[in-house]
Amino acid sequence: MAFQSFHFLVFLAVILVLVRLAFRDHHEAKKNCLLIASYYFYMCWDWRFAGLIFTISVINYVIGPLIHQAADGRSKRLWLALSLVSSLSILAYFKYANFFIDSLNVLLVGLGFETSIPLLNVILPVGISFYTFQSISYSLDIYRGRLQPIHDLRDFALFVAFFPQLVAGPIVRASHFLPQLQADHQEENDNPVESGTALILRGFIKKIAIADVLAVHIVDPAFASPESYSPWFLLIGLYAYSYQVYMDFSGYTDIARGVARCLGYDLQINFDRPYKATSIGNFWQRWHISMSSFFRDYLYFGLGGSKYGNVYVNLFLTFVAIGIWHGAGWNFVAYGVCHASMVAWERWRFNQRKAAGLPKLKYTGLHWVWRVFWIFTIVSMTRVLFRGGTLADARGYLEAMTNFSNTHTPLGMVGLTTLLLAIALHYTPSRWTFGWEEIYCRMPSFVQAGLIVATIYAVVVLSTGTAPFIYFQF
Repeated sequence: MAFQSFHFLVFLAVILVLVRLAFRDHHEAKKNCLLIASYYFYMCWDWRFAGLIFTISVINYVIGPLIHQAADGRSKRLWLALSLVSSLSILAYFKYANFFIDSLNVLLVGLGFETSIPLLNVILPVGISFYTFQSISYSLDIYRGRLQPIHDLRDFALFVAFFPQLVAGPIVRASHFLPQLQADHQEENDNPVESGTALILRGFIKKIAIADVLAVHIVDPAFASPESYSPWFLLIGLYAYSYQVYMDFSGYTDIARGVARCLGYDLQINFDRPYKATSIGNFWQRWHISMSSFFRDYLYFGLGGSKYGNVYVNLFLTFVAIGIWHGAGWNFVAYGVCHASMVAWERWRFNQRKAAGLPKLKYTGLHWVWRVFWIFTIVSMTRVLFRGGTLADARGYLEAMTNFSNTHTPLGMVGLTTLLLAIALHYTPSRWTFGWEEIYCRMPSFVQAGLIVATIYAVVVLSTGTAPFIYFQF
């Protein structure tokens, strides 16, 4: 059930009526309703997925108290290992098994063997990377003493399967969400439904009016046949794809956060103007914050961070894991290696300046503008690995960018205007973005209703031609 479908709009309307009206004063009934709704939402993709998400939920729910009650550190580590191995093995089977088999076949052929191991007939469950990481965050936080185990399987199952962020995040940690399921939890927003609706509207505008338009008019043609276009159009295609994926994914996050807020829950902010970054490391502090902070806190720091072991090895392992998390392909491995190399270089330069007694680099004025543009260009260039599909596709795109004899640059007014609009929206002051929620809440009711009707109309009209959210594949 995609967010941009009429089915979802009807589903959401029914759930809001039940949660905000029928079960407003019945806390347990509200949670029961949300759990059933979340499993229904997930089963709309494929009913068989319900057993998978329930299995991962039960594994971590059962092991959590065992970690907490373990008599010594060794027992705690063993129970934690069981939780991680069980959950990650399920993820590896469904997402990476065929990648490993295919890579092994290529290796065997390269070594002269004629054998070929058959691929498995498995379906990649939607959102499995997200809810697997959410589940293991529970065990990891208990192991680190940051969270007490929960004794209600219903609440834990709702945490794992909560439908607004189930298929594409943000990755919600148990320590953030589980306390919100308590009866005495107070909502943080004074106008949860109105401000949540403002977020939903903003998310749909990003997705339908910007991301999908960039895809149709610039990105899809550029990647479909890069040899047909000039290097300038292909470069613009990479820039446009960076804004497409940002507007698409941040749009999904806005909708997820808005729906959750309407239901009475808070999800974390997942983006902080990532293309304002002045370094690659700073980019990852701003981009997909729930994922990058997860790998930082649980993997990078778990490996020793900058205090134990070799910091550069720790960085490479972390970023390769980030790359592989995005997809089962060598292009994603290369994506992780590229970013690891650049972050390692930045850290080395920082350490060299620190050892020489030099101050931390600061960027102002035109220097800041140039630095931001340069980092954005680097990030966009690496996205050819992200969008290309395979290493061969990425290589073909980059080779076409060197063919300066081709001058075909079919950049239409619609595509160019949309790209400039995306850039302008991204670089507006952050307070303007947050101010939109306040503006919407102060609007007369008939204006709010008009915006909602217009958005629903756009969703219904365009739903058949609207592409799925990009991060659904992860």
